[in-house]
Amino acid sequence: MVPDTTKPTAQVQPPRCTDMKTLDRERYSISVPCTGVEVPAKQCSVIMKGIRGGCSMFTDCQYKPKYVMDCENDNGRKVVLIDKEHASSSVITSMEDAKIREVLVPLTYKNWSAAQIIRSFLAESIPDTDVVSGFEIVGHIAHLNLKDFHEPYKVMIGQVILDKNPSIKTVVNKLNTIHSKYRFFDMEVLAGEDNFITTAIEHKIKFSMDFSKVYWNSKLGTEHRRVVDAIPVGATVLDMFCGIGPFALPLARKGCHVHANDLNPESYKWLVKNRDLNGIGTKLLTCYNMDGRDFVREFSGGQIQYVLMNLPASATEFLDVFVGLYSVEKASQCPIKVFCYHFAPVDSPEESTLESVREVLGAEPEKPSVHLVRKTAPKTWMTCIEFVVPESVLRGENQTKRTKTE
Repeated sequence: MVPDTTKPTAQVQPPRCTDMKTLDRERYSISVPCTGVEVPAKQCSVIMKGIRGGCSMFTDCQYKPKYVMDCENDNGRKVVLIDKEHASSSVITSMEDAKIREVLVPLTYKNWSAAQIIRSFLAESIPDTDVVSGFEIVGHIAHLNLKDFHEPYKVMIGQVILDKNPSIKTVVNKLNTIHSKYRFFDMEVLAGEDNFITTAIEHKIKFSMDFSKVYWNSKLGTEHRRVVDAIPVGATVLDMFCGIGPFALPLARKGCHVHANDLNPESYKWLVKNRDLNGIGTKLLTCYNMDGRDFVREFSGGQIQYVLMNLPASATEFLDVFVGLYSVEKASQCPIKVFCYHFAPVDSPEESTLESVREVLGAEPEKPSVHLVRKTAPKTWMTCIEFVVPESVLRGENQTKRTKTE
């Protein structure tokens, strides 16, 4: 009979090191007293199976110690680590030659998880919810978004992330400053190589980039797929703020005719490289490096079916490009569907997004649908509004064109 274990066994934790200013891995080498049962080697599997295996006090460790240890003298016996409450299990008590004993289990820096190590040196006033345990991975780069109170610990945090993730070669922290013209964040290297050239893979497409000079967010992969799936094969698509191509490349690969633009020359450079890297021809994907409004106006004489506007901080301001874009006759024959991204307050994201579109168009968008993409801050939603541009807007009726530039 297995004893009642509804009360979880306390997890072993590394020593507190709040006085540590630089990472000292040796301070994490300790010996932990643990209950064990000494039995002939051939009986180990019986115990492991009978008590459902192992000692649960090490569950949180990244690398758990061996649950079967050698005895001090090589006498054909082993020690199986168990939870103390399992000592009275019938599986053990029924063995005549089983011996309950205490053993010291050695643990080192290698055994502890990154979260355990970081928690150990953060001030006790910092809540567990603010321990750095998750981060974005872009190729060989780990991208952190640390808070102000992490500042004294940031170098140690970066080193721990580097140590505990063999595939990571560079750990960076996003700074609060953002490039006002090209909309990418400044960042600092916390640990590892000062190398921002990397490659991410999303939906079987490779995206090479200089992560320090372009915008990339791996958390948007599901949204990229949602939009790509919504646009039919063969459609003509204008990607107004395309970045390095998270929409443009998969759309072109599925057979859409994509014209992709970005004002940032670095984004344009990597877009072209990624088109070639993925074997996508110029007939399906044409790349541009120009102002967003000028880009759309270049196609006013052709047929535009879909326009993507992935610049949530200011995309709605650029909707004025559709005002008077077409002649009266063409406006009725060539409808344009828009996917426009926006940052909206968390208490009314749908209505706020709609109102921002109405304000710039000067009209009610046709067939609007607001999709909540993700929370980017406690009080902010990233949204995507899909709508058809009204004919009256395309004809420029009762509208005043704006002359802003991107």
